[in-house]
Amino acid sequence: MERSLVPFNHMRITGLLILFCLSLCLVGAAGAESWTVKVKAVNGRAAYSHTQPSPLGKQTSFDGKPRMRGGGPARELIFNSFLNAPEDGLFRLDYQVEVADKSRARPPFQAAGKILLRPGKPVLAAEAGGWKFIVELEGKAGEKSRAERSGTLETVLKCGRVSYPANFVYLPDEQYSAVLYSQTGDTVTKFMVGLLPKFSGMDGTFLLQYTLQLKEGGEILAEGDGELILAPGDGKHTARAGKNCVFTAKALR
Repeated sequence: MERSLVPFNHMRITGLLILFCLSLCLVGAAGAESWTVKVKAVNGRAAYSHTQPSPLGKQTSFDGKPRMRGGGPARELIFNSFLNAPEDGLFRLDYQVEVADKSRARPPFQAAGKILLRPGKPVLAAEAGGWKFIVELEGKAGEKSRAERSGTLETVLKCGRVSYPANFVYLPDEQYSAVLYSQTGDTVTKFMVGLLPKFSGMDGTFLLQYTLQLKEGGEILAEGDGELILAPGDGKHTARAGKNCVFTAKALR
C-alpha cells in the first residue's frame, strides 16, 4: 500500500515541486522495530539539532524548538521522515526539513529528498545557501554493504556575481528540492531548485531534470525547467537560466 509524507503547511513550491511527494511502502512485521534518527541543520557556527525515535514503516514528525549551539538566532525546526526497512544493511530515509524563523511564511532553509543510511554513519544529506543538513541513524553498522552506493549532485545557479549552490546526496529516480528565503531591507529574495536524477545507463550517464527560480522582490531573475546529461566524474555541464544567469550541475560518486 502506498503512503506519502504529510506535506509542510509552509512549503509552497511551484512547478515540479508542487508535485513533489515522498512515496513510501509500509512495512509489515518489521514496523514495530524502532531506531533513532539524529538531524542537524548548520549555518556557520549556529547549529540546530533534534533526535527522535523512528519506527520502521511509520512517518515521524517534529515541529518545535531544536537544541541550539553556536549562538545563532532562535529558530524553529520542522522535520518529517519515514524510515524504510533495511536492504543489504542500508536504510532508506525519506525526509523533509525546514528551519523557520519568527515569520514562518519565509523560512531561510527548506530541503527534501531520500538518502541511504548505515547505522552510526552521519551523512551530509543536503547543502544550500550556506546551510548544511546532516542526518545520522544511531546504532552500530554491520558489514559494509555491497549494494549500489548513492552519489552526490553539485549544482549552482550563478547570476552575475551572486551564486546559489545546492548539493544533495542522491538516489536514482528520486526527487530533491531546496528553497531559501533571505531579506535585505524590505527586499525578499527567494531561491528554489528541484532535481530529478534518472537511472543511469550502462556507461554511467544519466538524465538530470531540473526546475529553478530566483526571485528578488517582485522581479524574477531566473526561472525555467531543463535537462542535462551527466556522468559521475565527467565534470560540469551548464545551461542558461535567464538573463545573465547560468545553471551548472555535476555528479560525483
